Amino acid sequence: MSETERIQALLQAGKITQQEADILLAALEEGDTATQQAQATLGEQYAAPASWQPEGLRWVRVKLTAGQLEARLDESLQMPVVEGPAEVRSVGADLEVWPETAGEGFFGLLGRVGSLELRLPPGWGLEIDGKAAQVEAEGVAFLKGRVAAGNVELQAVEGLDLEVTAGNIDGSLLLREGQHRLRASMGNVELEMLPGSSVCLSPSVSLGNQEIRGFDRTANGAARRLGEGRASLEVSVRMGNLEVKAR
Repeated sequence: MSETERIQALLQAGKITQQEADILLAALEEGDTATQQAQATLGEQYAAPASWQPEGLRWVRVKLTAGQLEARLDESLQMPVVEGPAEVRSVGADLEVWPETAGEGFFGLLGRVGSLELRLPPGWGLEIDGKAAQVEAEGVAFLKGRVAAGNVELQAVEGLDLEVTAGNIDGSLLLREGQHRLRASMGNVELEMLPGSSVCLSPSVSLGNQEIRGFDRTANGAARRLGEGRASLEVSVRMGNLEVKAR
């Protein structure tokens, strides 16, 4: 059963109101429309996410149809803490976070709507799958996944493998090792590399402007280097502007 069919089934069964069904359907449509428009305009789809990630990380996986997610590092914790109407499920060594289930009501089969705050201890990464979602991440070890429509704000994030179909990405990164990637179909990307970063940057813009500041050019001029360049970061913007600066 598709997500749209689940919404209709809940409505017909009287589990949700027409207003609640309209909210869910609008969120699904916004995400699907953004994806279709990007694919039609750009004429291609992105490859699967890069496979690199730090060894030993455990993951919190969050799937939102619509809503806002705020995640930040909390070094005082031993296990992740979720603040908001959500249920946490163990899947092996990892965790899945879902909006709280109250029977089969609005937050039941398809809920995944609302505002969640997530506090992560060291050694945990975040995976997000959002249709129409606003994501804020602060200090997390690694952020990966996809957002179909919505903005992403980053603050001192230490690892990245993210695709955003329609929306803006801005904030700061602290990259010191490994392979990282950010791909945006339609939207602007504005990033700052924090002191302590050591990264080789490979930027690409198909339709839009590109500005790179504070990096040294590599010998062949194809990439930009900050420090020793131990980490690699590929940033690809298909339609929009890209700005990356280093302090």
